[in-house]
Amino acid sequence: MRKTIITGRTGFIGSWLIQELLKENIDVTVITRKKERLPENVRNQCQIIEKPMEYLEIDDFEKDYGFDVFFHLGWDGVSPGQKNDIRLQIKNINMSLRMLELSNCLKCGKFLAAGTVAEYSLHAGTINAGTLQKPNDMYGAAKTSARHFLEVRARQLDQSLIWMILPSIYGEKRTDNNIITYTICTLLEGNIPRYGDLSQMWDFLYISDAVRAIRMIGECGIPGKVYGIGSGQYWPVRRYMEEIRDMIDPKLKLGIGLIPQMSGRSVSSCVDIYELVKDTSFEPQISFRQGILRTIQWTKENRTLLMRGGEQQKKKKTDSLSDLLFKEVRIA
Repeated sequence: MRKTIITGRTGFIGSWLIQELLKENIDVTVITRKKERLPENVRNQCQIIEKPMEYLEIDDFEKDYGFDVFFHLGWDGVSPGQKNDIRLQIKNINMSLRMLELSNCLKCGKFLAAGTVAEYSLHAGTINAGTLQKPNDMYGAAKTSARHFLEVRARQLDQSLIWMILPSIYGEKRTDNNIITYTICTLLEGNIPRYGDLSQMWDFLYISDAVRAIRMIGECGIPGKVYGIGSGQYWPVRRYMEEIRDMIDPKLKLGIGLIPQMSGRSVSSCVDIYELVKDTSFEPQISFRQGILRTIQWTKENRTLLMRGGEQQKKKKTDSLSDLLFKEVRIA
């Protein structure tokens, strides 16, 4: 893999993936709405196409295409207040199809699209390529639909497609109100985080491991496959939160059970990584403890940024069944 394209640069995963690709001396073309949002090293080392995805044309790219992989991570409406915006989620499906067709015109060797465990919110067991998708909000439903639309269109175009099931990813620079950020910030403020019973089985993966897995799929992944990405270890969410609390201060309290269960359904996020390991030799390098220590330190140093992000999300937030299930914060 020598030459790549990536959408979703300003997202948490996209920004880390660019750094992972550059570290491996891989050429990166970045599609972004606003060039000034990019770090200086990205502006200096990458080819930048400053244009919304909906207006991209083949003439925006260098004539000597030669792209090996198109990483499509761009997706609007992942915040709690936008997950059930039907028009926005349908727009994402259309945009994914447009990027696949663009990839085909550019003669990219592989098109990698990012799925999510939200496609399987109502599935209680381990998730793999054959698991029946059971989404619980319009975001998960749109991802589910996008996968099937892309699979059919890829066959029509004879374009190599790989779908990736991304797990709950955490680490520095993630600023949305996911359960790990919420727990760390609340405990650092000396307050008690409030949850349901936290009995769900879950798999949390540190961001550097996640983008390394994505890069390895780009290099070694087999077209037509669906790859689950994760650590391969599953524990009740309660255990993860207790470990975070113990690393900050074991004397602090967790408000487990303070919020009533709103559903009798059992949810989980346990991704089978057998195919990923078999085809790419991927192995996680960062333990949950190591990753959380780094995340806690970054959070301490960036409290202002996180508070600003939290206020922005409050302005956008609307109630949804997904929010109720996950008790005020998103686990994914």
